[in-house]
Amino acid sequence: MLSVVYITFNAERYLAQSLERSRLLTDDLVIIDSGSTDQTLTIAYAAQAKIIRQEWLGFAAQKQLAINSARYDWVLFLDADEILSTEAVQEIQNLSTQLSTGCEYVAFSLPRRNWFQGKWIQHGSWWPDRVVRLVNRTLGQMKPVPVHECWQTEGPIQALKSPLEHYSYANFSELIHKADRYSTLAAKQLFQAGKRVSTWSPLWHSMAAFIRLFILKQGFRDGIEGAAIAYTTALASFMKYAKLQELWRNTNS
Repeated sequence: MLSVVYITFNAERYLAQSLERSRLLTDDLVIIDSGSTDQTLTIAYAAQAKIIRQEWLGFAAQKQLAINSARYDWVLFLDADEILSTEAVQEIQNLSTQLSTGCEYVAFSLPRRNWFQGKWIQHGSWWPDRVVRLVNRTLGQMKPVPVHECWQTEGPIQALKSPLEHYSYANFSELIHKADRYSTLAAKQLFQAGKRVSTWSPLWHSMAAFIRLFILKQGFRDGIEGAAIAYTTALASFMKYAKLQELWRNTNS
């Protein structure tokens, strides 16, 4: 048996669809909510999920709390804007015997398929965007970082074939807003680690990011959406290192 867990805050847009698909895998749905004021909790109650209210601790700590609150040791952790594809549900169901009787793997990853501006993005960094999400919680933990948190474990990880569907951005404005927010968190993380960069680092890092995503990973094949993703990623990279320089200037002033 496995549990499926979420962290939520005003996550009504896709939560019902996500919970409906996850319910096919488990009798243990867990939601850690950090103060939703929309229909998130109503949707969660309707899905018979276990709800725990918790003020925001940060991405890693909030997800670790969700994992710790699960009934079973095998845990699938999702965001509220992620929905398991029908194929992914079937593939995970096929693992049930292996998970319950002894498994040679400590975790499983899924390819994440990202929806943006009315289509699936097929290139750049957004496909296959593989993420480790089905884990044995006794054999790892969330990496305790402010941003880009991930599951830390030792041992073999098996790659599943079927996709997790991600509906992260409703429009271009959300793309820019998230880039700004995450660049701030990333800059603080580097600052706390004592990282220093040269004067031109923001420019070089942003140029390298754009070239990698738009040209080398063929983001141009996704049209204007691919260009927007590559440009915004490059902007986020620029702002991360520019904000890091700003933190050091403020400290030394």
